[in-house]
Amino acid sequence: MRSPGVAPAQPDSADALMASRASSVSRPEEIRRQNLSVVLRQVHLHGAVSRPDLARSTGLNRSTIGALVGDLLDLGMVTQRTPDRHRDGAGRPPYLVVPRPRSVHVIAVDIDVARVEVAAIGLSGEVLGRVEWQLVGRERSAAQVADRVASATTELTAAAGGIRVGIGVSLPAMIDNPRGIAVYAPNLQWSYEPFGDLLRDRLSDHIVIGNDADLAALAEHRRGVAAGYTDVVYVLGRVGVGGGVIIGGELLRGSRGYAGEIGHMSVQANGPVCHCGNRGCLEEYVGEAAILRSAGAAGVATPELGPLFAQAERGEEIPVEVVAAAGQWLGRGLSNISHVLNPAAIVAGGHLAEVLRLAEPSVRIGLQRGMVTIGRAPITLLQGGIRDAPLVGAAELAYEQLLSAPDLMSSLIHRGTADPALDG
Repeated sequence: MRSPGVAPAQPDSADALMASRASSVSRPEEIRRQNLSVVLRQVHLHGAVSRPDLARSTGLNRSTIGALVGDLLDLGMVTQRTPDRHRDGAGRPPYLVVPRPRSVHVIAVDIDVARVEVAAIGLSGEVLGRVEWQLVGRERSAAQVADRVASATTELTAAAGGIRVGIGVSLPAMIDNPRGIAVYAPNLQWSYEPFGDLLRDRLSDHIVIGNDADLAALAEHRRGVAAGYTDVVYVLGRVGVGGGVIIGGELLRGSRGYAGEIGHMSVQANGPVCHCGNRGCLEEYVGEAAILRSAGAAGVATPELGPLFAQAERGEEIPVEVVAAAGQWLGRGLSNISHVLNPAAIVAGGHLAEVLRLAEPSVRIGLQRGMVTIGRAPITLLQGGIRDAPLVGAAELAYEQLLSAPDLMSSLIHRGTADPALDG
């Protein structure tokens, strides 16, 4: 509210004219940038595609597609070729727009409890090289891991060629972004480790950090079984249990980036004490240690889940019962999250994909029993289809800067480096 008798300030006419002109210039540039982003995403996610197909999938007219493809050709990120076979068999075949995987690449890092995997991943998702090692002893500290990741990054970039445009890291942790602080990573015994800053000190790159289940969800939504679904819950079983949520086609992060901690949702008020301090967490029933503990209590002693799942697949009675019990607990946990989010599909990854494969009827029993009658709309249950989904998701996260504004990367690509000043 303005004070009585005080006229509102009027903009200077010259300033207003300049602002108007700037707006009229920036608007077409923004539209062009958005359209260029749409086309590059299509090529990145789907590989070689014809110009007519690009026009159909994006809704842009052919002349606009031609101009945008020309821009991507100038940036060196795509090439064109004629198809080996022409569908119609008559007339001149349309050019295929083909990504150049080695023109640019990102480094994707997946840090799990027992191992680290680092890969150079080119445009279109092609893996150009990878390095893997086991985490033991002192090498588990955040600083030691950052040292080895930096060394592997330098090695992989030299071998891959092209321009490195970002680094994406997957961690089994609650992540405080944008600095990339691993707030809570109990299975790594990390607490408030500034892993993003540790890597930036060593590499000075565009570096983004994400939770492993979030990034696995992103991978399955963009390149896997969840493609085409706008509302998806992803539940990941590794050593612990994590979750990622896609709502309206976008990854749900929450106010601090902690959304989707499905493993620490209580499914039994008087259940066993979890390492997080709560009782009856889902992880205490369907985590790796929990399933092995149940198997041991039933007389099936095995140090790993693989043999247990193999026995269940062969129909051995006790392993079948152990996996079925885990399936019902998984279903109960998924019913809780389904009440809140109402997803169209739920994707299980890691060892929980095996639980779903071997005991889907039990999972559905737990899911249906936990839901109110009115909410029992069909939910599609899917086994994750992407091997190393957190690694793939880390690559997609790192590519987001380039995919969102390909033209802003042009000077960096011509200089041969990505600029950390563009972070955010």
